[in-house]
Amino acid sequence: MNKHTVISTDTMKDARLRNRRRQYRAIMLVAMLGTLALGGGALAAEPVGPDLTEKLRGLLVREMVAIESAMLDIYSAIVQGNHTTVAQQGQAIHDSFILKLSLTKEDRQDLKAAVPQEFLQLDARFHKLAALLAKAGEEESTQEQVEIFNRMTESCIACHSRYVTDRFEGLQNQLLPE
Repeated sequence: MNKHTVISTDTMKDARLRNRRRQYRAIMLVAMLGTLALGGGALAAEPVGPDLTEKLRGLLVREMVAIESAMLDIYSAIVQGNHTTVAQQGQAIHDSFILKLSLTKEDRQDLKAAVPQEFLQLDARFHKLAALLAKAGEEESTQEQVEIFNRMTESCIACHSRYVTDRFEGLQNQLLPE
């Protein structure tokens, strides 16, 4: 066996191994997409806005406006490498958590009666992600900031497409992340 035969044989083995890896990845991707299509996504629920008291609706709207503004600032800060702003705005979103606001006992009861438990869980998860984003900002980890920001965006879309379809019609009937 000469030198060219060895290189050729090794190259062919590497090519077969790469092809097997590609096939495995393709099979895994199809399996994951199938899982999402069959049950991984959730269907839209009824909008929660009409069931809220005026006070709660006003608080939620104020919170959402503040979050949207902070998310825009965070996006700009991430692409500019401004870790301090990412940390500050992430913490601001975390601190705006509706259940941490000074709600009366009656307000809390009204909120829990008006929204499904999953809504509250999505909200809590979002605010936990904001705390993680603040930490990533403090640690100056741009990669983590990008990943967490994307997860926060997915969380917004998941909630809006389930519970605010009366305001965000373009999100109706979307396959949602779990």
